[in-house]
Amino acid sequence: FFLSTGSTLCSYELDQSKYTTDPRAAKLCPKYPVPESAPIPFFHRCAPVNISCYAKFAEALITFVSDSSVLHRLISGVMTSKEIIMGLCLLSLVLSMILMVIIRYISRVLVWILTILVILGSLGGTGVLWWLYAKQRLSVNAVENQIAKDNLQALLIYAISATVFTVILFLIMLIMRKRVALTIALFHVAGKVFIHLPLLVFQPFWTFFVLILFWTYWITVLLFLGTTGSPVPNEEGFVEFRMVGPLKYMWWYHVVGLIWISEFILACQQMTVAGAVVTYYFTREKRNLPFTPILASVNRLVCYHLGTVAKGSFIITLVKIPRMILMYIHTQLKGKENACARCMLKACICCLWCLEKCLTYLNQNAYTATAINSTNFCTSAKDAFVILVENALRVAAINTVGDFMLFLGKVCLL
Repeated sequence: FFLSTGSTLCSYELDQSKYTTDPRAAKLCPKYPVPESAPIPFFHRCAPVNISCYAKFAEALITFVSDSSVLHRLISGVMTSKEIIMGLCLLSLVLSMILMVIIRYISRVLVWILTILVILGSLGGTGVLWWLYAKQRLSVNAVENQIAKDNLQALLIYAISATVFTVILFLIMLIMRKRVALTIALFHVAGKVFIHLPLLVFQPFWTFFVLILFWTYWITVLLFLGTTGSPVPNEEGFVEFRMVGPLKYMWWYHVVGLIWISEFILACQQMTVAGAVVTYYFTREKRNLPFTPILASVNRLVCYHLGTVAKGSFIITLVKIPRMILMYIHTQLKGKENACARCMLKACICCLWCLEKCLTYLNQNAYTATAINSTNFCTSAKDAFVILVENALRVAAINTVGDFMLFLGKVCLL
């Protein structure tokens, strides 16, 4: 077949003159007869013309899955427990809705109850530590033992630390009691928002679906890039596809596009949620709300704010790419670099991670400012930064008390 057609069917590592003599030919060459194929405009490859070949491929794939013990156990476990998995997912959704209803109606009482419980728990823990210290001290005076003395000293340190923590916590609660009231008011409004805009709950699902579509498209383009270029014979006489010119740098462009567009999609979700909430909050008569505030927010995003979202996501990309490069270098040099270089790499990675988180938080507030004032990204980011700095204590109270309340709410529901 090779002599008559000039077609190389076997793997490139097998020389043409050894197709019939080399013992590796059974593994490196296809089984004969080779089914008729036709070129397709995808990936510079040929595809079988006979449909029965695809049925055999599906059969081989099923056989492989059945023979793979790990994959077989995974799939069988999922199929066996699919009712439980779906039930738990539904239960988590229902519990989340219950938590939103609780926040909507009893947020004021709930926050103060949790605050009092935290203070009482701190006082109780401190009292127990001091009681254990006093009891241990009496026993140490009677017995001369170095281990007992070390335990006594450790208890003293723990008791003093708990006392300092309790005093600081009490002072913080005393100073920030008005901020806690603000947190209660915000939770109350948030509960109203979810009652009037229940479709906000499904917004992450739509975002995840769009991300899956984009990642599928990205992988498809990656396959095209992997088989692009011009066919060039190499030193061994085989043909390989080599990328020349600008095509060699398309990999970097493609990777940057993956990060940027993924961040862009997430930013679109944040902008959509911000626009819908702003529409609800600033509409005095709630009966005059649009039929679908979320779709109205998406419409404003597409018509007016795509540039804002693109710029914000691009800034995150500029910070994320150097961090990923440093993480790759750290992984490649693991065990080879000295302690100083390893420490510097970790410090740079940590600083870039902190910068990324700060910029992400600033972007979220900038999108909210854009939804309110319809300003560009730079103006909105400046306004958001000024507001955050001038209200640092309020922001800290809302974040800490709010996150702590949500955490305890999840624990109580579970």
